[in-house]
Amino acid sequence: MSTSRGSQSRRREEDSAETPYESDIDTSIDFDEMTGIATFPSGMRYSVDGLDTGTRDAVIKALNTSSKLALRGCSPRGQGYVFLISETIEYHVRAPYGGSGPYDGPSCSCRQDERTVGLQHPCRHTLWLCDQILSQLVPLPKNPHTWRLDGYTTKHGNVCDFIPDFHFDVLADSLRCDIMAGEPLKPRPRRIQTAREILATLSGNSVDKYRPDLTGETVGKRVLKEGDLEETIFRMLLENDLLLEYFLDSMRNHESLNPRFRRFRDRADAALEAFDDYAKASDLERVELSKNLQWCCKTFKDISEQIKSMILYSERELDDFDRRAAASTLVYILNQVIGRNKDKDVRQNRDDSGNHSNNARKISLFNELIVESRHNFVLDVLDVLQPEYIDHLLPDLSRIEQAIAHTNVPGSYLAKLGGIISHLRGRVSSSGSEPTDNSRKRTSQDNDRSPKRVK
Repeated sequence: MSTSRGSQSRRREEDSAETPYESDIDTSIDFDEMTGIATFPSGMRYSVDGLDTGTRDAVIKALNTSSKLALRGCSPRGQGYVFLISETIEYHVRAPYGGSGPYDGPSCSCRQDERTVGLQHPCRHTLWLCDQILSQLVPLPKNPHTWRLDGYTTKHGNVCDFIPDFHFDVLADSLRCDIMAGEPLKPRPRRIQTAREILATLSGNSVDKYRPDLTGETVGKRVLKEGDLEETIFRMLLENDLLLEYFLDSMRNHESLNPRFRRFRDRADAALEAFDDYAKASDLERVELSKNLQWCCKTFKDISEQIKSMILYSERELDDFDRRAAASTLVYILNQVIGRNKDKDVRQNRDDSGNHSNNARKISLFNELIVESRHNFVLDVLDVLQPEYIDHLLPDLSRIEQAIAHTNVPGSYLAKLGGIISHLRGRVSSSGSEPTDNSRKRTSQDNDRSPKRVK
């Protein structure tokens, strides 16, 4: 008994010695009445300047209403989409797109006149939803957005107009929101992967080797699994949104699970899957694929720009955990792109527009994003981070440098990468120890494969 108590006492002392944790699950909106600027949890800022008196008063009232909101579901519906927002009770926000449908702007079921055709003052639910969507689509701006009378921004207008190109399923993944299709919900593959990573990380195991029986096929059965605590928690993580967010938030020091940047990894993985599907599709199938090579490349460029904007312009400054997670996410993406640096042969009887073509071509994410690009893909974003948030990635960057040393990558790109590595090695030399793979908190999802080189 004395040994047990001593162990428990030591564990409590170790726990108390850890950095105090403050929850990052925050749906509060900060509104500065002096400047008229509202800062949302996403980091986006909006100005009420330019609104007429009635709309301005309605918006300020909505902003000053203390509430905790969560996006619980979404679905294509008719000429638009339906998003399910949960507060104390649930509300339905109808968000039209393409200038069609009976609604001029987002309409929420919290308003008694929801079905009235015509412009309505935006409520807090529509403002929150539009921010949630916009924060996935565009980088953080240097200056605050300006609202229109309908709750959209003057620069972007109806955010739902961008969803078809972004793709609704990718948006749902980014928002960690299930798609309601009139049948029992099945967990998204990336949610299953995230739940597996959480449990594997906590148990100290490799994700690839951890509990292959946890596949999500048990959804719909009772949550409790007698004699199996891990599967019980796994089922809970798949079915309970708040619990998943709580776990991710509590494990934000594990870079691959950091809640602010995990969605970028998931979106990158979606683009990688789309590219692989596009490359192996038949010519006829390829014409039908809207997630084509151009979409994949744009997705990676958008991710890079969004992360850069968060580093530079986030009103709620990123802490050390977040900055290290940002660097790890960028290097993860770069490593995955370089891992696909082998050209894919594509026989093409039609181009992506459906026109007849007899041209054969090779496609490569590596060529599109690094070789033929005028920008230093990922490297220019790493440049805005201080070295102490990157030095743990020196082994990864060194392997990347070796992998692309004999490819047709531009000399300027190699020089940029070499400069970053040299600077990090200088820091390591001064500290007297070089980081190793085992010294970092990471999961095997990083897949540090040695990429094949372009001949």
